[in-house]
Amino acid sequence: MDTNQVLINYVQTELAKGRKSEIKPDDDLLSEGILDSLGILQLVSFLEETFDIEVDDEDVVLENFMTISAINDFIQSKK
Repeated sequence: MDTNQVLINYVQTELAKGRKSEIKPDDDLLSEGILDSLGILQLVSFLEETFDIEVDDEDVVLENFMTISAINDFIQSKK
């Protein structure tokens, strides 16, 4: 399973909702307005269910959620 592609598909279909048609691994999801505080909560729930990881409160920092690549790195660090 390509983690980047799973993340891109989820962000495009569930969080971007027409704001951006193509999301690349290094696009800044926060500054482009694709990911906001509610979106981060949705994403955390998705990550926990999909990748069977536990996201602690202290893990929810900008560095972990800024780009698809950063989210992927975060997932790998939790496995």
